[in-house]
Amino acid sequence: MSLAEQAYRHIRGKLSNGAFIPGEQLVNRVLATEIGVSVIPVREAINRLATEGLVEHVPGSGAFVRQADGQQLNDLYVLRDALESCAAGEAAANITAFQLEALESLLDEACLIAKQLTKEKKQQATKRQMNAWIDNEKKFHELLITSARNELLAKVIHEHRAISEIFDAQRSKPHLLTAEVANYTCEGKRQLIEALHQRDSHLARDLMSTQIQRGRKQILKNLK
Repeated sequence: MSLAEQAYRHIRGKLSNGAFIPGEQLVNRVLATEIGVSVIPVREAINRLATEGLVEHVPGSGAFVRQADGQQLNDLYVLRDALESCAAGEAAANITAFQLEALESLLDEACLIAKQLTKEKKQQATKRQMNAWIDNEKKFHELLITSARNELLAKVIHEHRAISEIFDAQRSKPHLLTAEVANYTCEGKRQLIEALHQRDSHLARDLMSTQIQRGRKQILKNLK
C-alpha cells in the first residue's frame, strides 16, 4: 500500500466513524504526525477526498470536512429513494437465507438501542448511541444492496455515497435519534424483512421508500 493510500484510508475511516465533524478543518501536519508519514501523502489523500466530495478546499484557509446543506441532503434522499427502493425490490427476489438472517441480527441490535432510549428520561441518544445506531444503519442498508445482486446498482449507490453521506451528516447531532424515531425505524425494518421473506418485491420497494421519505422529512425539518 502506498503512503498516499494509507493516508487516504486513515482519513476516510475517521470521516466515516464521526471522528471529524462537518466543517472541521483537516490540518496536514497534524494528520501526518498521527499517521506517521510526511505531509505530501496527506495532501494527496485530501485532494482525493475533495474530488469525492467529502472535503472542500477553502482558498486561503485550508481543507475542511464538507457540510452538506439542505438542498444537497434533499437531493441525496431523492437519489436514495430511487436506488435503494429498487434494490429492496430486487433483494426480495434474490436474497439468501444467510443474508436474511444477517438482516435480522442487525435489526435485533437496533432494537436494543431503541429499548435503551425508551428507558432513558430524555429519550434521546448520546453520541455513543448515535454512532452505534448509524454504524448499524449503514450495515443494514449496505447488506440489503448486496442482496439485490445488481452490481451496477451497487456501484452507482457507492459512487454517489448515497448512504454514507446522509448517515454521517447526523453523527454530530445525536439529539435527532429519539426513542420514537428508533422504534418506528425498527418496526419499518421488521416489516421490510417480512416482505423479503415473502418474496414480495412490490411491498419491499414501497416499505423502503416509506422509510427513506420519513427520514428525509425529519432531517430537513431539523435543518430548517
